[in-house]
Amino acid sequence: MDKLRNEEDRLSPRVVWGGGVALAALLAVLFWATWKSQFAAPPGYLFGTVTQAVEAGYCLTVAQMIVPSGAPVGSYFDEAAQFWVARLKALTSDMGPAISAGRARFGRDKVAAGAKGDVWAQFAMGECSNRALIYGAHFRSFD
Repeated sequence: MDKLRNEEDRLSPRVVWGGGVALAALLAVLFWATWKSQFAAPPGYLFGTVTQAVEAGYCLTVAQMIVPSGAPVGSYFDEAAQFWVARLKALTSDMGPAISAGRARFGRDKVAAGAKGDVWAQFAMGECSNRALIYGAHFRSFD
């Protein structure tokens, strides 16, 4: 069988190993670029809020409004509200404007959702919870 092949068609070990090293290097560079790009992107704020403080005010409003009768102490919603209050305290000394801007934005979004306003609130709670996890929250109620 070897006699039927053309000697020039064979790949030398240098070509095979060189190509393998180049491919491994390319994969390493692509992995690094993908990993680095997640930190290089400018921070976006949830639901079109303009600052981190307003985002925290929005999410605090969601956590407080999701249970109309008030969240039981120690529940997931209570933990979320406590997290967003602590985040607001860390971001700004005057929490009032951020909370009122967040409440206004949430009100507009809920009205825009129409009859599905409660569904919007549940969706917003999920998004805010995911953002809280990114910011380092830990919900003990899920342990």
